[in-house]
Amino acid sequence: MPRPRRRRPKPWPETKNGLTRYCWRFEDVRYRTPYHEDPEDAHADAVAQISEQMAGTWRDRSGQKLLLEEWIDIWRELLDVEPTTLAKYKYLIEFHILLEFQGQALGELSFEDIEKWERTIPTRNSSRGMPYAQSVARGARDLLITILGDAVHAGKIGLNPALRRKGRRGRVTAKGRRAPAHAANQPTSNVITPVQAICFAERCALLSGRDTDFVMNVFATWTGARWGELMAVEGWDGKDSPVQLPAKGIATYNLDWQLREIGGVVRKAPPKDGSYRTLDLPPFLADLVKWAIENRRERCICPDVDGRAKCKGDDPTDPNYLFLGAMGGHPRRSNYADHYITPAAEGLSPKRKNVRRPVYVTTEPWPGIPIRKGNRKVKAADMADGTWPNLLGTFKPHDDRHTHSTWLDVSGVSKVLQMDRRDHAMQGMDSVYIHVTDDMRQQLCDYLQRLWEEAIAERYKLAPRSAVPLLDEILVAHHKKVAREATERSAETANQQRLRASRMQARWAAREARTRHFMTPRQFVGRCGYHRSGGQNGGKTRQRML
Repeated sequence: MPRPRRRRPKPWPETKNGLTRYCWRFEDVRYRTPYHEDPEDAHADAVAQISEQMAGTWRDRSGQKLLLEEWIDIWRELLDVEPTTLAKYKYLIEFHILLEFQGQALGELSFEDIEKWERTIPTRNSSRGMPYAQSVARGARDLLITILGDAVHAGKIGLNPALRRKGRRGRVTAKGRRAPAHAANQPTSNVITPVQAICFAERCALLSGRDTDFVMNVFATWTGARWGELMAVEGWDGKDSPVQLPAKGIATYNLDWQLREIGGVVRKAPPKDGSYRTLDLPPFLADLVKWAIENRRERCICPDVDGRAKCKGDDPTDPNYLFLGAMGGHPRRSNYADHYITPAAEGLSPKRKNVRRPVYVTTEPWPGIPIRKGNRKVKAADMADGTWPNLLGTFKPHDDRHTHSTWLDVSGVSKVLQMDRRDHAMQGMDSVYIHVTDDMRQQLCDYLQRLWEEAIAERYKLAPRSAVPLLDEILVAHHKKVAREATERSAETANQQRLRASRMQARWAAREARTRHFMTPRQFVGRCGYHRSGGQNGGKTRQRML
């Protein structure tokens, strides 16, 4: 039996405060348009919606009246991300997105307003008195695209007004043309050499006045640990310690935690994306970690909650952190970068009052001891013998991870071991059939050890001593090793020379012995009885005497 044809509803107008909307009933449900200033616009909106209902393509448009902040509250409940990511979203929403669009409905957001908003973000100053970076503007726009994209998926709006326009807009580079040479030579991450890593760690230790910073920065470069994972490194004597330093075999560190700061509270949490892994330590790094364990502070300055340090979180062990600040706190990445990483890498302190102050140092011992402050009578610049030159350029803590990954890529170590060390997933069937073996692990440790020894040799050529006590001990040990090898080589050379001389004497003696059995031609003639006689050849023929 054919379905009866539905009658088309007839809308009726309603007015309020000079505004007009149209209402109608469809399948015993009442619908209405938003209020419009022009009655014809309200009627056209009602006719369009009724036509969509008759065709079965109608969609509820009430979501367009939903305020942006109301949808963000709903959207937050749908998220399943790391707390650090959630904190980043909160910052971008509160300080950038809602600062501009709070109070606006989803349907009122326009592409033009969002474009202007993104361009104005880098022109505003942050709380530190510096303009926001372009990356902040892009991050805020990307987050708004995600928020409104989920609103489209939920049927609240029809189109996403935050989407960037595809195709030609503004200044573009013609297809096939190369970028400028200076732009092509600027990598997104700063990959450094092993000797640069040692010099950088030495500078950080000189700035802080503590050998622990030297160990920490070397550990970061030679393991590729993230900043939060680096701050959570702990160790003590015992089988339950995450650091195991056996007398024979490969030393290891079980990376099971990271330190995260959320809302000003530092607390332990599982590593990013559950990247639990075991890091193999080459012999030199095992010695440095052992030194750090023996010289660590008893505990951090975090307050206790129920008799345990608050920063431990779900970790039941006592605090035994290896890399703490000078006062026993946990270094914050931004503060540590401003005080140590940036001055050590660039030779310039971060900008203060629009001025970057150089790092003033003494000339001896190399690379110079920093003079952080002057006094009432003499300025630091007057007390200094010079300044540090640029060592690495712009350097971030995460560049240590990129550096370590690059070193592994050129080492010839198996790809599965490289991915396992970073705890990244292998692609394809290799993740099923290729596994890490003890030989691979030993090859990795040998390679990292070789990089360290070569870097120490290069650092020794720059200067045989260091103002960092721990590095100075390493350089002195290298000097003794070089001297011992030189003595051994000279002794071996002397032995070879003596052996060569004895061989030559024996050879000449044998030659003399052989010559005794041979006669000269005159001796041969006299012994055989030949004498000269005259003849046609002038008496040069020889006749045997009868």
